[in-house]
Amino acid sequence: MKKFKIVTPGEISGEVLIPPSKSLTNRALVIASLIRGEVKIKNPLQSGDTRAMIDCLKELGIKIEEDLGEIRVVGDIRDIREKKYQLNAKLSGTTIRFLLALSCIIPGKKTIFGEESLNNRPIGELAGALKDLGAEIEYLEKPGYPPLLVKSPKLTEKRTILHGDISSQFFSALLMIGPVIDGIEISVMGKQISKPYIDMTIDLMNYFGVKVENQDYKRYVVAVGQRYICKDYKVEGDYSSAGYFLAIAALTKTTLILKNLNPNSRQADKNFIGIITQLGSEIKFEGNDLIITGNGIKTLNVDMENCPDQAQTLAVLLAFAKGRSTIMGIRSLRVKETERVLALQTELLKMGIKTESTIDSLTIFGGDPKSAEIDTYNDHRMAMAFALAGTVLDGMVINNPEVVTKTFPDFWEKLERVGVKHEEI
Repeated sequence: MKKFKIVTPGEISGEVLIPPSKSLTNRALVIASLIRGEVKIKNPLQSGDTRAMIDCLKELGIKIEEDLGEIRVVGDIRDIREKKYQLNAKLSGTTIRFLLALSCIIPGKKTIFGEESLNNRPIGELAGALKDLGAEIEYLEKPGYPPLLVKSPKLTEKRTILHGDISSQFFSALLMIGPVIDGIEISVMGKQISKPYIDMTIDLMNYFGVKVENQDYKRYVVAVGQRYICKDYKVEGDYSSAGYFLAIAALTKTTLILKNLNPNSRQADKNFIGIITQLGSEIKFEGNDLIITGNGIKTLNVDMENCPDQAQTLAVLLAFAKGRSTIMGIRSLRVKETERVLALQTELLKMGIKTESTIDSLTIFGGDPKSAEIDTYNDHRMAMAFALAGTVLDGMVINNPEVVTKTFPDFWEKLERVGVKHEEI
């Protein structure tokens, strides 16, 4: 297993070109596959997750051409034939969830699966909703989990119900196929979590000509008679990736310029900016450049329901704040690439930081963390979140560092450019 030891930098400064958004790239790929005519996706993210989506769409027979800085989705679901398909989503949660919904409206017998950790992530809520809509789905191993076999080629119903507190991706998966089945109505049972991710999906659908009625996050309606329109799309920079550099600037009290960030973005992790400013950092935009001047870390109690993917980043930051901090709204982290709350507690304890947790919160007793060797649990966000501790702690070691290729392939190179070096041991 590869290991990186982070060399504590003498100085951090410079500019970081933030990579394109994984969430928007994969949504655009799905919508483009539903559109008649060639769709050019410009500035797409090239990563493990987007590779999984592209490969699965190609496996289905959808013609996709790739050039540097551009993906052309030439074909669409009309190209899919009646045959058996093996769709391997690798480690990509968006791919397996979006493809499960897509597979219910196309011909053939579709077996959908991923690598072991993805197959351990529950998908029964989405499968159940699709069954309500008329899909014929069979679990091939454990009920409620991949792998699954989709036998039916169409959906016959238009109304379904989903629990709101499991995954917003279930809602996005259903909404995106709504126009193809000539309308859909999704009712929310309980509280809707991760609302900005649903907003992102609705905005992208609107960009491609489809209106979604959002009834206060209690019901979503795609009206009948709508169709996606063919147009090109440029993917904006990824606020999830930017979060690690926001945290580094805050922790090290330095100034960084983060380029390629839309100040009007609807991405969920743009909410992390507000959290960083609560910690005392100063942030301003100049066009699509975000300039952050860090002013250190202090204790904080915060609800991260709307940007849960940055909870690991914040947890590592708060390990350096003297006193007690609590992160709330993190129920969804327990069914991600790993059980992220437990993973955080385990690795923070290695650093001498005690924690307490409930099903939906993590309390951190910070102040004086020590360097440690960090296991990443095949989770890209564990690797990147704990890497930032190496900017002030000498000797931090990250195991399996290449896991970052899932969403941020050149993460380590971008760290080098602002002065944070590493060596393989």
